[in-house]
Amino acid sequence: MTRIKAISLLTFVGASLCAAAVFGQDQALQQLIHGKKFFWEAKFEDALQSLKDVTLSTDAKPEYLFEAYLYTGFVLLRQNASSTEVKAVFAKAIAIDPNRELDEMVIPPDLIDPFDEVKEELVGCLYVTSEPEEIDLVGVKGDSILFDETTPLTICELISKKYQLLLTEDGYEQQFIPLELHAGKTDTLHVKLNKSYADRNSKKGLKWAIRGGILATAGAVLYTTVISGSDTPAADLPAPPLHPN
Repeated sequence: MTRIKAISLLTFVGASLCAAAVFGQDQALQQLIHGKKFFWEAKFEDALQSLKDVTLSTDAKPEYLFEAYLYTGFVLLRQNASSTEVKAVFAKAIAIDPNRELDEMVIPPDLIDPFDEVKEELVGCLYVTSEPEEIDLVGVKGDSILFDETTPLTICELISKKYQLLLTEDGYEQQFIPLELHAGKTDTLHVKLNKSYADRNSKKGLKWAIRGGILATAGAVLYTTVISGSDTPAADLPAPPLHPN
């Protein structure tokens, strides 16, 4: 096979896979639409089947899965299913999107309230403000970046999710803070960064350093001295190199 033919074949295969994924997503969306329609028409068995097809899809987008589990919970409520079964389904939806608020103009209170009760058992929120304002806030777990946002910011997560917050701004010292969440509560965290006279090229350098594993070491130091409550004084957290070696 010539090189041109090989490239053409790879291109064809890649395009076919993309087309299949899009087709799968379209199918999942259609099943979701049918499931929601059947629910509002009180055709609960049909709704359950369509929604199940969405949750079993390997190509469904997270927002499709969220609504499929959500409406499955609604169907179970209307069928007077056990609270354990309803909670288990709502918990799957909440795990996909802990930040989602339900539309009170569309969904009646007797469906929203059970969902919110489960959410309060599983989710906590942290409202982060800073001085100076609008600093870089990165969620770090091990050597992975979970998100990269700017303060002020509200973070809502499952309370079982453990990671560190890294706050950086040019001209200021970086800070690591463990994420501390309490179920059903929105706590406020205000962070004041101290000025630094060392030029560390912080944002670009830190993101490279995270991927290089330096922050994993810093996270271990943080866990030992802050999260676990050790009395041993914390060592200085390692600063990233100015550039990769």
